Amino acid sequence: MDNLSKSEIETALAARLPSYTIACTLHADGTLSAVLSGPETDHFAITGIVRAHYRGPEAIARLANEILREMVMSRQGLRSSRLQALPENSVRSDRPGS
Repeated sequence: MDNLSKSEIETALAARLPSYTIACTLHADGTLSAVLSGPETDHFAITGIVRAHYRGPEAIARLANEILREMVMSRQGLRSSRLQALPENSVRSDRPGS
C-alpha cells in the first residue's frame, strides 16, 4: 500500500483531533512534520515521523494517539520543570541570616 498523501494525512488527523488545525510537511527523506494549532496559543510540532510506519487509515489512528501522548508528556514535563525552577529573587534557607 502506498503512503498517504499530505492532504490525506492532514484530513485524517484533523478528524481525530478536531480542536486542532493540522499542517503537515512531507520531506524528501520520507519523513513527515506536523504542526498542530489549537485554541488560542496552544501549538505543538512534531518532526521526523517516518511515513512508511503509518500506511493506511488504521495507522493514522495510531499516529494520532501517539501525537496525543507526546502532547500530554510534553505538557507534564513543562509543568514539572516550572514547579522545580526557583525564582531568581527567592530567599534560600542556606543563606546566612535567612
